[in-house]
Amino acid sequence: MQERVSKPTNMRGVNGRVFRRSFFLETLWNYEKMQNVGFIYCFFPALERLYSDEGDRRAVVNRHLDPVNTHPSMGPLLAGLTARLEHDLEASTVIPYRKRVMATLAAYGDRIFWSHVKPLASVIGSIFGFILFGSIVGSVVLLVTYNVPHLFLRARGFKIGWTEGLQVLLMLKSPGVTGLVTLARDALSLGLGLLAGVVVYLAVKAPDSVYLSRPFTGICLVIAASAGFVMLRKRVSPATVIYLIALGTLSVFLISQTGNLFV
Repeated sequence: MQERVSKPTNMRGVNGRVFRRSFFLETLWNYEKMQNVGFIYCFFPALERLYSDEGDRRAVVNRHLDPVNTHPSMGPLLAGLTARLEHDLEASTVIPYRKRVMATLAAYGDRIFWSHVKPLASVIGSIFGFILFGSIVGSVVLLVTYNVPHLFLRARGFKIGWTEGLQVLLMLKSPGVTGLVTLARDALSLGLGLLAGVVVYLAVKAPDSVYLSRPFTGICLVIAASAGFVMLRKRVSPATVIYLIALGTLSVFLISQTGNLFV
């Protein structure tokens, strides 16, 4: 019989410990059970509050050695939600619920961070690096743009998961979260268009780009940039569009170096 402490809802101080441990979520990642060891390490401070007996905690740890695979930024949120499941549900039902929640959080994490926030941060950093202050500032802007939402979710994730429980799934489907994702997608579309425009501007203004100064070449570049924008709006992967822009940038550089040969 697993016995909880008398006041299991007191999680003061646990949020900070889970936040720090969450950076080791993918420690000992393996193909068989993926993040299970890292997740238990992240989740363990909550278990110490929920279960007063060391034997009980050991049993819970063994139970949670099942495969774990979620988005790294969602780790603290999953830990908080799992702690709430441990508090509210029978032991036999915790793992099935956790698996369903884990898959949902992984999907939302991939959609929000990999498909929108990371490409958007890359584009904004590239624009700053190209136009304004140079590559160092661009790198700083990239890191800040990505890490502000990423670290916020890591820092608040456990508390949100513990407080809201399964209501987190409804929160992720709420108009507020959906609106933020849509805003990030639209900002990414605009940013990619601006980045393509920067490539065109630099190509036309380059001192040695005699070939690139021809109107026909400029028109071709504008068409290519517009095609990239349209592809993103048609739900083509942002990573694919960014790679195409990178390929276009390389092509611009190579043509600018050999442009005089075609004049």
